[in-house]
Amino acid sequence: MELTNKTILVVGGATGIGKATAIECAQRGASVIVADYNQIEGAATAASCGGMYVPVNVADEASVKAMYAAIGEHHDHINVLVQTAGVLKGAYVPVPEFPLETFENVIDINATGSFLCAKYGVPFIKKSGGGVIVLISSVAAIGVSSSVAYGTSKGAVSSLGVTLANKLAADNIRVNVVHPGGIKTYMKLSVIGAEAELRGGSSEQAISQAAAGSELGEPEGVAKILAFLASDEADYVRGFLFTR
Repeated sequence: MELTNKTILVVGGATGIGKATAIECAQRGASVIVADYNQIEGAATAASCGGMYVPVNVADEASVKAMYAAIGEHHDHINVLVQTAGVLKGAYVPVPEFPLETFENVIDINATGSFLCAKYGVPFIKKSGGGVIVLISSVAAIGVSSSVAYGTSKGAVSSLGVTLANKLAADNIRVNVVHPGGIKTYMKLSVIGAEAELRGGSSEQAISQAAAGSELGEPEGVAKILAFLASDEADYVRGFLFTR
């Protein structure tokens, strides 16, 4: 599974699944662009991949447009967009007490951010004659989520992927949506800590045990799937994929 001669943009590539994906794709020969709100870790990931870093706030349209403008100064096209940027806020907050501001912020980043990255990324992908868009949803989209905002936003991402797949097929752009399960990321560990506190336990102890254990999957495992989807070998893959 080679990615040589492919230019791959990983949004949310500073940490977690995004970072692992950027590294995996670079190791397979791709030219990798890392975009993230986290400038320090984003730049570090890009450096480790031998690629470029671009700052972005995916919830802000002007910022997304600026990201692609910066990319356009060095690349006339991209072959693949992998959108992993997302947040989880309001874990275990009861619905009647859930702040509207928090709900809207999570939707803005997870759902609207995915749309904006795709909207302004499509022209770059079309310049290469077609390519791939991979969106990251979650099993929370179809199951139980600790946050009403997160579950809702990831359901929107899944639906967005279906709609994009239909509308972009004529442009030779394949769209896949990946639904990770329990993966050892900062986001997941923070939820485990919040649950422990809710039960009257120690969040630090719960996080430490989860990080050291084998119950959660590693980001690198999901990264291998995303790298495969970015490759020509995944040309016949359609729709949703689920991971552990």
